[in-house]
Amino acid sequence: MDLILIFILIGAGLLAGFMSGLLGVGGGFVFAPAMYFVLKLSGVSGETAILIAFGTSLAAAFPTIMTTAIGHLKKGNVVRRNAVIMGVCGIVTGFIGGTAATYLPVKILEILFGLLMAVAAVKLITTLPSGNKESMPVPMCCGIGGTAGFFSGLLGLGGGTILVPLMMFLGKFNIKKAVGTSAAAIVFITLGGIASYLVNGFTAGISLDGFLLVGYIDVIMWAIMVASAIPMAILAIKLGGKFSEKKLKILFFVLMIIIALKMLGVFDLIGGIITV
Repeated sequence: MDLILIFILIGAGLLAGFMSGLLGVGGGFVFAPAMYFVLKLSGVSGETAILIAFGTSLAAAFPTIMTTAIGHLKKGNVVRRNAVIMGVCGIVTGFIGGTAATYLPVKILEILFGLLMAVAAVKLITTLPSGNKESMPVPMCCGIGGTAGFFSGLLGLGGGTILVPLMMFLGKFNIKKAVGTSAAAIVFITLGGIASYLVNGFTAGISLDGFLLVGYIDVIMWAIMVASAIPMAILAIKLGGKFSEKKLKILFFVLMIIIALKMLGVFDLIGGIITV
């Protein structure tokens, strides 16, 4: 792997770790696009690259979000019962989502990823009230966790981009409580998707020169991302109290929109128009 590609992964890991600690997400919305682009630049086909990116993204999200969850647990930002229920439901649907991803065309996955990011971002910044509830009913937890789990497995996301907005919109949590509970739930949710990408990768017998694959998970990229992300996640947790709820929402919104536009091909379209 070229040195410049390694630096891209390190930079993405630092950003993902900081966002994970600050916003209670697994970091998959940074991990997955970064690894996808690195794989494509390395000459890997889009169909294979996106599955490896999603699988490795979930594997990288696990230790990152574990660090984040422990930090938020110590701060009292985690509703434990809700987190466990959402997480357990998400394990099952995460495996289903990861399996579904292996049968969908790469362009469909890119579009779904981009649309999901855009919708969640708009919901977060425009329509989500900030409540003060401390718990959600079990059926609501199951529905939110199951939905997040499916899209987590399908698109290589930890699930926080779905969990946080839904907990605020439906559960009436404030953003800090939603962030902490989301982080704890994602620890469980990522397991279903990881298992799916391991099983389906082994079944497909996937291998690539220059990459160390275990199923659809690349060990080298995983190690680079995790080593970069965890220290930043710890730093972000310490700094989290210095950010207002409004600033957190804006930061989350901007990052999600940028990634959505990139995955939907908007930047490529603009670039093509400029060069004409």
